[in-house]
Amino acid sequence: MASTATSRQQALDALLLTQRTLGMLVELETGQRGFILSGRDDFLQPFITARVALDSMRPSLKRTLETSDFAGVRALRDTVDGLIAERIGQADAAVAQRRAHGYQPERELAEHIKGKQLMDELRSQFDTLESYQLAVVDRRSLDSADATAATTRISGALAAGGTLLMVLALSLLHYERRLRDGADRALHTANERLEREVVERTEALTEAKTRIQSFAGELDLHVEEERRRLSREVHDQLGQIATAAKIVTADLVRSHPGLPRTAVRQLMDLLDEAIQTTRRIAGELRPPMLDDLGLGAAVTHHVQSVAALGKLETDIDIASDHCLPADRANQIFRILQEATTNVLRHAGATTLSVRGGVEGSRYRFVVDDDGRGPHDIRADASGVRNMRERAALVGGTLHFGPGPSGGTRVTVLVPLETSTP
Repeated sequence: MASTATSRQQALDALLLTQRTLGMLVELETGQRGFILSGRDDFLQPFITARVALDSMRPSLKRTLETSDFAGVRALRDTVDGLIAERIGQADAAVAQRRAHGYQPERELAEHIKGKQLMDELRSQFDTLESYQLAVVDRRSLDSADATAATTRISGALAAGGTLLMVLALSLLHYERRLRDGADRALHTANERLEREVVERTEALTEAKTRIQSFAGELDLHVEEERRRLSREVHDQLGQIATAAKIVTADLVRSHPGLPRTAVRQLMDLLDEAIQTTRRIAGELRPPMLDDLGLGAAVTHHVQSVAALGKLETDIDIASDHCLPADRANQIFRILQEATTNVLRHAGATTLSVRGGVEGSRYRFVVDDDGRGPHDIRADASGVRNMRERAALVGGTLHFGPGPSGGTRVTVLVPLETSTP
């Protein structure tokens, strides 16, 4: 009977120790979660207490499981200890990550899911241990009942003690489950709150991005209007003044044939250069062809001008440009200006190809050269960044990279219709 009682007591002790260990794991999780959500050290106290308790309880639990009468309990010894160590390490890492990097909802949600999966596995293992220990208790109780035939008073006392311990164990189990359910509810509430915050912040960021894009579009529109006004002023005012000065100079030469011819020729050359410079500046500010004749004519004129400067052979094919709204045609032309500037400055090319046409619901515009390629130009350089931003202003995309002939290719895709945010 002494051996039976000892075995039964060991099973009950193991059951209580198992429940205490699971309770400390729940405390560990509660303290860790409270610190992650709040970032305050006072929320971390349950974690610290549970961490110390688990360090002292793990060796006892391992020894208790090792001396169990059931082979199944002994087989679970290393598995349970390994899961406890893994959960402690996971909690330590989560706290360290929160201290080092602050609160990051997506990462914390992923870590919470991993922790919950591990806790579910631990609970399953602890439920198995409880079943084994309860089976030991039941079996030893039956052994004690058999012994009561000889010693009724002793077996009765043992039965009463066993019942008391069983009630205590079940009470602790019920209490632990209440704690666990409360922790699960708190975690569920916290997760719902986090999900709401993520949705609200995502919506706020989307709205802010829309406002910024709208503001940028309006600003670019005002800039283009100012460019158009300045182009007219330069062309009409400075151009007329230079032309009038040339006419006056010609009349003066006819009226005074004795003027020095060399000086007169130099003056006429300077006036011609002033007229050409005025036209060039006006064209760069806002090419009249873009407003009067459309994208195709403006592209052809600009590419031919660039080709003359860089001694380039050109291949131009612009189709269906009448389908493009004015704002998209304007952004494509500005991207072309930036791309051809890169060709002249960096490419060392001999040919320049520009093609455009409708592709489904979008307009595709491609600039190719056979130069050195984009190796010397960073993908985030200011010129490339400006091109990307211009494409984005009208809901389009831009790809900058190597071309099929070994040079550089700039591809712009813009929608033909305005998208509603």
